[in-house]
Parts: sequence; structure tokens; C-alpha cells
Amino acid sequence: MLKTGLKIYQNKALDEVREILAPHTSRAYLVGGCVRDSILGREIYDYDIEVYDISPDKFDNIMQDVGASGVGKSYFIYKFKEFDLGLPRTENKIGLRHTDFEVSYCNDEKAASQRRDFSINALMLNIFNGELIDNWSGLSDLRNSSIRHIDDEKFCEDPLRVLRAVQFASRLNFKISQKTLELMKTLDLSWLSKDRIACELLKFFKAKHLEVGTFYLYELGLFDKLFNLKISRDELDDFCKKLQNARKFIDSSKLFLYLLSNEFSLNLTQILKELKLPKIYEKILKEPFYKDQPSDFEFLQIAQNLPLKQWLGCYSQKRVDRAKKLGYYDEQLEIKIDAASIIQQGFTGKAVGEQIELKKNEEIEKILAEKGLNKSKFDKIQD
Repeated sequence: MLKTGLKIYQNKALDEVREILAPHTSRAYLVGGCVRDSILGREIYDYDIEVYDISPDKFDNIMQDVGASGVGKSYFIYKFKEFDLGLPRTENKIGLRHTDFEVSYCNDEKAASQRRDFSINALMLNIFNGELIDNWSGLSDLRNSSIRHIDDEKFCEDPLRVLRAVQFASRLNFKISQKTLELMKTLDLSWLSKDRIACELLKFFKAKHLEVGTFYLYELGLFDKLFNLKISRDELDDFCKKLQNARKFIDSSKLFLYLLSNEFSLNLTQILKELKLPKIYEKILKEPFYKDQPSDFEFLQIAQNLPLKQWLGCYSQKRVDRAKKLGYYDEQLEIKIDAASIIQQGFTGKAVGEQIELKKNEEIEKILAEKGLNKSKFDKIQD
């Protein structure tokens, strides 16, 4: 055991939990991602506490007495303020579905932590004395920026851990250990529901280091399975470099699919449907894409709909610099055209829209001319 001064242990909100549990046990631990992220100095979103030395019936009564709400069917998972409190357990696979697990109460820290996927997620921090339990060398793996599974048999019980490793690698900028990667290659994702796959992909899409997860998707042969795409190693390397650079400027979770679908001419509509991704990702279809640097004219056409810093295509230093020079990086370009006057001229139906677009383009040319910049949409700036 190691004594720690982690700020998570000093969290004042824990005082009430300690007060509730202290009469019944001295073994209650913060577990999982909150301990990992606290050590890494990352922001913490979920607090999980595992409570030992209390029987299931007694724990149920305690939680009901303090008004905690039950959020899980297995082993009394309760929500109390920002904490999820539960009892330690072991899990054994008894069927093919992800819900086909036999769950048993377990009052031993090492045995209970063995069910977790990776060593970095199996660290335990005692909420009473600040002692850190590291049964599976998770601290060493954190220091080495390594993702390593705990147990071969347990790991293979849920193929979703393949995608969990990918999204953790992308979020943390960690390497997956070679032994774990080789084991991941043996797992078949076909048993997974589309909803579970989508859940992990959404975490990957938000990651800072998209290039890391992209490399592992390639290594695992998942580009073909997930996106119906076969790419060469050279194409992968080029794409990873573009993702790494683009992430410096674009924080959106839509960036990966925007670049993937456009760089490789994929049917994004079909991908979104097959992967059951949220409708918000359909907005990518409306985002203009230019493989080469857009002209000033094209920049301002886009700026009519949103500030250029919000455009997914503003993903390089040169594009950002140009957008700022044009003056519409932070602000949207507003061009007002009097539709009534166009109708009065005798235009009807689609012709009205065409005339509005024509006049907007004329206004863009005027703006560019006043700035002494390239006014034609054919005047390209080289990337």
C-alpha cells in the first residue's frame, strides 16, 4: 500500500460519504477512472466508490436511509450526490450476450479488481486514510504511458475492451502494450451491439490524440469493419499526420469523420446509419470540404453561415491565418439581400433563390475588392 496526497482524497464532498460509511467499515475505495485521472492530473467526471465489509442487505438499508437512488441491477449500485457507490464483485461470462454474466459478491480487493480491463483502471484509493492499493502495477503503467490488460481470460470475455483500449490510447496518448494488442487482435467485435460500439467510438471522436487511435484501428483491421475502408500504410501515415495537425485547431468531435469521409470519398450517410451514430453527426454532410486551400471568395462564402473558426475545414495554420486576415475567423459574415425587390422584378420559384445567391456573390466580390484581396473564386492560395 502507498500513502497518497492526491487532491481527490481531500475532496470535501467525500466527507459526507465518509461519515455515512465510517460506523460500518474502514475499507471503502475510490476506484476506476477517477483514481487514474487524479494521478494524471486530468479533470474528473465520474466518482466510483467500492464498499467492503458490509453485507448486501445491510448496504441496501444504509443507502435507502440516506436517500441514495439505485442505478444498477447488479450488486446495489447507488447514486449519492456525485458518487456512485457499489459493492465489490466478481463477474463470470456465462453466455454470448454482453449481459450474460454471473455476478458474485466478493470481499477481497485483489479478486474484485481482477474483473477490470486494464491495470491503470484497477487502482484503489481508501477514502478514510488515503492509502493507494495497486494490485496490478497500474502506477508503473501510468508512468510508462502504457495500456496493459490484467487477465487474459477476463479480458476476452468482453470484446468491447478492444474499442475501450483504442479510445483510452487516444484520450491519454498512451501506447497499448504489445501483448495486449496481440490479444485484442483475436477478439471478434461481431458479437457487440451497434449501440455499444457507437458509445466507445463517440469517446474516441472526442479524444485529443486522434492519430493514436487511428493507428490502432489500422493495426486491428477495424477500418474495413467499421468504415468499409481499405487503406495502405502510406495512406494511414498521411492521414494520421493530417489528424494530428488538424486537432491543434479543431476541437470538434466531428473532425475525425469529416476528414475520413472526405479524404477517402466515403459514403458518410451510410456509415452513420450502419454505426447508429447520433443525428448531430449528419451536420458534417453540410460542411464544405476543400482538399487544397480555398480561395478568399470561398472562405467568405463559408463565413456567411458561421465564423470560420467553427468550420471543420479551418484545420491548418495557413487556413487559420487566412481566415483571420479576411476578418471573419471569429465573426460571421452577414449579407442582407432584399428578396422582395427581386420578386418585384418578376423572378419566381427557384429563380428567386438563384438571384439572391448571385447578389450575395457580388457583395463578396465587392468586399474582397475593398480589401485589395483575391476576388475570384478561382484565385487559389497554395497550401
